[in-house]
Amino acid sequence: MEKLLSTEELYKLNTIGVKLYKQNREFSATIGDTITKEIDRTKYLKICWMCGKPYESHKFNSYACSIRCSQNIYRHRKKNRNPMANMNVLTKERNVKEIKEQFGYR
Repeated sequence: MEKLLSTEELYKLNTIGVKLYKQNREFSATIGDTITKEIDRTKYLKICWMCGKPYESHKFNSYACSIRCSQNIYRHRKKNRNPMANMNVLTKERNVKEIKEQFGYR
């Protein structure tokens, strides 16, 4: 039987790309007065552990593309089983290259 993956390994093994970009945020200082501030944001390109679908997330610690997949992963881990996706195959360079181009990563 395989070793059960920890949550830290789930976070790290499914990340295939990182994109930094700037975003404008508006804050209300007082009534009727707004301040616009430019902030740096990070997007992570990841592959879902359950279904193998690529998705973008602002959170580093995500491992599922939807609530349904995250609940399925939770049930699998409760029964001492690893999620279904085989990340060794899904994160190979030839498979990842097309996904990165599709989402605009380098």
